[in-house]
Amino acid sequence: MCEYLSVRRAFGLVRQSTPASGRVTFDELGIMCHLANVGKPLRTSEIAEHQGVLRPTMTHRAGHLSELGLIERRMGRTDRRSVCCSPRRMSLIIDECARATVSSADMVLMALAETADNERGRTVSELVSCLGLLQPTVSMAVSSLEKAGLAGRSEPDARGIASVCLADAGRRRARQVEEQLESLRVGHARANSPSVL
Repeated sequence: MCEYLSVRRAFGLVRQSTPASGRVTFDELGIMCHLANVGKPLRTSEIAEHQGVLRPTMTHRAGHLSELGLIERRMGRTDRRSVCCSPRRMSLIIDECARATVSSADMVLMALAETADNERGRTVSELVSCLGLLQPTVSMAVSSLEKAGLAGRSEPDARGIASVCLADAGRRRARQVEEQLESLRVGHARANSPSVL
């Protein structure tokens, strides 16, 4: 349950920060992940059966993903009425992102670097909401950042809650992580990618 809620929270945060023209629903994300996991093109009817929805619903979802360039739709070779969907950009994005090693501590640093008012910083609770990570994970990450001299805690406020603020070394490390992520380039599908049926 905790994993499901964390995934949904993280998805919701990303979706809110994405322009409406490029947003996908959680069900559409499920389609892309299923195609990536299966590793081969599937007919719309097969994906509909997997998600437990009617084929017209799946046709609409697949059409939207195709318009965004996230999957590829082609007519089946044997049955022209059959539309096959294959992972396109999503599998390439997942593949490229898997090459990046970003720890939860690095994620906390980036969230702190986004804070306009570094004097105030962010509370652990705010970091949990921002990152979609579990509270113990964020607390352990903050502790490791403090030990490394990358972040520190402010004096507790009237409610007894302290904020986490970046140190200069933490700001530099956050920039390094950001540069690492910006250097990721989603390329073309590999030559041995499965062909469309």
